[in-house]
Amino acid sequence: MREEAYLESVIEVLHDKIARIDEKMAGNEKDIENMHQYFWENYNEFDEYGYELFDNTNAVKARLKEQGDYVKERCRYEKMLYSPYFGRVDFCYEGEDTPEVYYIGIANLARGRADNPYVFDWRAPVSGLFYDYDQGEAQFQAPAGMIKGEITKKKQYKIKNGRLVYVLENEMNIDDEILQQALCEHADAKLKNIVTTIQREQNSIVRDKAHRILAVQGCAGSGKTSVALHRIAYLLYHNRGSLNAAQVLILSPNNIFADYISRILPELGEENICEMTFDDFAYRKLRRYGEAEDRYDELEKSLHKEMPEEYFLEKNLIPSTGEADYKQTKEYIEELNGFVLALEWEIVNFSDFQYKKSEMKEEEIAKYFYEKMADVPILSRMKKIGEYFIDDFETLKGKDLDQEEREEILQGFDAMYETKNLAELYNRFLEESGREPLDREKKILRYEDVYPMIYLDYALFEQKPGREVKHLIIDEMQDYTYLQYVLLEKMFHCPMTILGDKVQTMAGTYQDVLKFLPKIFGRDVHILELSKSYRSTTEITSFANKLVGEEDTWSVARHGEEPLTLSFSDRDEMFVKLAEDLAGSGEFDTLSVLCLDADRAKEAYDRLKKEDLKLDLYLLTKDSMKFNRGISVMPFYLAKGLEFDGVFVPDVQDYVTPLHRQALYINSTRALHVLRLYGVEP
Repeated sequence: MREEAYLESVIEVLHDKIARIDEKMAGNEKDIENMHQYFWENYNEFDEYGYELFDNTNAVKARLKEQGDYVKERCRYEKMLYSPYFGRVDFCYEGEDTPEVYYIGIANLARGRADNPYVFDWRAPVSGLFYDYDQGEAQFQAPAGMIKGEITKKKQYKIKNGRLVYVLENEMNIDDEILQQALCEHADAKLKNIVTTIQREQNSIVRDKAHRILAVQGCAGSGKTSVALHRIAYLLYHNRGSLNAAQVLILSPNNIFADYISRILPELGEENICEMTFDDFAYRKLRRYGEAEDRYDELEKSLHKEMPEEYFLEKNLIPSTGEADYKQTKEYIEELNGFVLALEWEIVNFSDFQYKKSEMKEEEIAKYFYEKMADVPILSRMKKIGEYFIDDFETLKGKDLDQEEREEILQGFDAMYETKNLAELYNRFLEESGREPLDREKKILRYEDVYPMIYLDYALFEQKPGREVKHLIIDEMQDYTYLQYVLLEKMFHCPMTILGDKVQTMAGTYQDVLKFLPKIFGRDVHILELSKSYRSTTEITSFANKLVGEEDTWSVARHGEEPLTLSFSDRDEMFVKLAEDLAGSGEFDTLSVLCLDADRAKEAYDRLKKEDLKLDLYLLTKDSMKFNRGISVMPFYLAKGLEFDGVFVPDVQDYVTPLHRQALYINSTRALHVLRLYGVEP
């Protein structure tokens, strides 16, 4: 069958599917309407036990859920109308003479359940052939085992608005032509799915089900985040009965990044997964002790460490003690563990406990505390002992205590603790170790103390079970500390996908977390590397690599203009030229002005606004929630994970320290097509 004819038949099936869904939805709406009508006409006559009401309510809920499923299915078929498939593999099974033809798209499509599919979902086992092999011998893992054979033909398609634009066929790998076209496109306000251009090394990560913890070390622009999200879509597809989107959590750098990646899973036919920053969790955990600084507050302090103390106080920040890095290390954890061990013998004052005519002697309480409850965290032991006392009391009296009586007993046992206040105990540790205590008057927690306090909380208190997470994604792994990974190991006992780039650290020195991850998570950690960049032009990639002496990465051969460094006599002249260049870049969809810190970003935004060139400007701060097309002005650290058609960096003369070098590298690797740097002559 001609390619055009096959496409027409697929489009016909899609229209038929949509029409049938519309019929079902219309029937469902009528049924729901009738159920509501029946309820209002007959609810006074329902049986006194409520069985009929219960049945009617459940029937309506079932129809509403079914209607929601129809909406999702219809949406999937509508997307396929635009581009039903993008690849084809002709595979001749071992021992057969005639190849089977498989068209690959974003979802399965068959006329009926028992019919052969017109299109196979890109996540189906046989679809792996398209990504992993060229013509010749090939194999794929099916539920029945490894299937071997030969690829006799491989094609890629460009279909737009349901029309065939072109077909590519070759005996060798044909990814490059379509890949090049995809890379030359303009950046969008949302990260795009990459199902049509997933590369072989990326596909091995997407389809990996053998390893519990997968750690991906990838260079800037290697598609780490896209691969992780496609991996989640793959796992959701293959584990429908045991995994759903609500059970997947991604720890992302910030809310802007969360918005940026929000389109991928819906495009792949899946619901969006839950997202939060680790600092969000920390804030919720410690909010009763005051406002907690976040990682960007700490970074701003590092960028302005030469400023007087008054500068930080004006911004409602607590100056660092100078031990910020040490407080995230294994050695500091060991100090905290020693404090907890000593606290076990200091924190509680045992005494006889009596309630009505029942009594528990001091010696018995101590025995329970140090022996029978030894595996329970210290500050949760008395509650356990109190619950044992209550059980014994209720057994002897033959009746249950009410809630108020139970609380009275539990509070009586808790009163034997000197204190259970986490901030007081952490302050005691700081003072005993000769360190600067928390500022309890301001009720602001230094960022350097946030995670040590949470660690102490986990060491001293039994934790309440949280929302069930069955897969965790940790993005920008190089920005998490040793202490934070220890906490993550305590919090999550599920499979994980951990990804990052040691070169993109937000510090003056590199931290290769892959050296200590196996020590924390055990031998479960499987490490893979992505060393090819698909984002920037060859010229931009080369420029960025020279900034940090990076030699292990390379880019797909795509050429463009050389990065430009422009010098000016003063900053006024610099901002005039920057505004003109932004105004002259109207052919691009997304541009960014990346600055060294939040103050400079605000200044750049204000100055560019004053130039009156009607620039479509957006100032992004750590509290921003959306990422838009146009010109984004922000500090460099908020651009992690994002990409822009063009990146413009003012005040490049001030990038002088190792941390500044890292900032400039991050800025440069955000650019797809254009990179320009602006400086003032000394």
